[in-house]
Amino acid sequence: MAWFDETSGEDRLLRLENKATEIRKLLLGALLLAKGVWRDDLEQKAAGLEVLRAIEEAEEDFVNSSITDRFEKLEDLLDMISKRAKGIFLLMEYISKGKQN
Repeated sequence: MAWFDETSGEDRLLRLENKATEIRKLLLGALLLAKGVWRDDLEQKAAGLEVLRAIEEAEEDFVNSSITDRFEKLEDLLDMISKRAKGIFLLMEYISKGKQN
């Protein structure tokens, strides 16, 4: 990206942290919407309850505000993004399998 050429490493890291934070928030919104729409269906089967638990666990995860190292903070954000994305994937997989039956 062109803006990387003219910015310091600190500024670049801050932009990456901000992007990761935005993605984390968007994924939380997607999880909340999905859970609201599919909750009744998920509660009907054991596999659905597992997906619901994974979604709720990803929802409840939070950023560790005690982390001061910038790279550790970014890694923490990425771990949370991964959990939330996995929750969405599990839900989509569950829905897809249900549609096939």
